[in-house]
Amino acid sequence: MKIGVKTFDDPNFLKHFENKADFFEIMAIRGKNYSFLKKFSLPFVIHIEHQNFGINIADKTKQKINLGSVNHAVKIADRVNSKRLILHPGIIENKSCSIGNSLSFLDGLDKRIIMENIPFRDKGKRSLCSTPEETKEFLKETGRKLCFDVNHCIESSSFLKKDNLYFVKKFLELNPVHFHIGGQKMTKPLESHLSFKNSNFDFKDILKLYPKNAEITLETETDIEKVDYDLEFIRGIVD
Repeated sequence: MKIGVKTFDDPNFLKHFENKADFFEIMAIRGKNYSFLKKFSLPFVIHIEHQNFGINIADKTKQKINLGSVNHAVKIADRVNSKRLILHPGIIENKSCSIGNSLSFLDGLDKRIIMENIPFRDKGKRSLCSTPEETKEFLKETGRKLCFDVNHCIESSSFLKKDNLYFVKKFLELNPVHFHIGGQKMTKPLESHLSFKNSNFDFKDILKLYPKNAEITLETETDIEKVDYDLEFIRGIVD
């Protein structure tokens, strides 16, 4: 397995892990200059902005900002010859949102874009691709591949009172081409994408199910010392 680390726009972070990680994942934030990426030789995976940056491809009123975000990420991917870009499929949060909007938005976009499953949400908001069944249909409709985020899966299965391992197995049947993992604290509410120092969830049985050639991004805290620990922790399980 190949293990990568993730940052937003910190060249010092990349320099520290250049001889430790197998690849880098970059969150492509609009307005940031990523010319420094050319200094590094490891492969890159590019993550397109998501709902925390105001992006929602299910919302037809946000088409301009959504497309601007995608185009920004594609330019970065082209610059570093990235073979994958990761995108969230959207959230149904108001009358302007629909799965049809997401499907239409994706039509004709860069073929390197893959979709990430996101957590099930309540309070009137529904995340697309939050269950294995819905994700399977979404991937079929779009012809896209899956980035499997196990923390998002656990959040969904826990909220829906489904067995965590069952949900993981059903997602793995969709043949993900990329993976995200971070520490998980099984509290109420759940806390995800933590350092494994702060995790109380045992991932050993889950990681045994992953393909031997899996590319896994550590989506943990961005503190270098903690990521050092997390990288060693995961390698201790998968190696």
